[in-house]
Amino acid sequence: MNEKGKLLGIDYGRARIGIAVSDPLGISTSPIGFIPRESDKKAVLLVLALAQQHEVRGIVIGLPLHVSGDVGESARWVRSFIALIQSQSPLPIYEMDERYSSAEAEESLRNEGKWPVDPGVLDAKSAAVILRRYLDGEQNIS
Repeated sequence: MNEKGKLLGIDYGRARIGIAVSDPLGISTSPIGFIPRESDKKAVLLVLALAQQHEVRGIVIGLPLHVSGDVGESARWVRSFIALIQSQSPLPIYEMDERYSSAEAEESLRNEGKWPVDPGVLDAKSAAVILRRYLDGEQNIS
């Protein structure tokens, strides 16, 4: 990754949106929390407030794909959420294949001795995994 600057990572879930942020050099990622998904319009405002607070240069969002790589209904919801963000902000959005992010996040939390956890913690960790994969140049679909 040549461009420098922090990125915000998003794991868009059914009940919560996990949030993570990278360091300015794109070397490390940190889960920072989650937003309850009451309404997408409200969630977009909260995401953009976090993006401003952390002074990010873009947003990486996980796109749920089936094991076959097909885009399903969940991915359509995420793309609708992306369209809302794009209508409110000039920040670039990078889509990332998130098929295995939750399993990897759970394994990482178990290895850290932090299991069981609140589902929001798992969502935030999943966002960090999505962001890490993007920074590593793996499975980028945008």
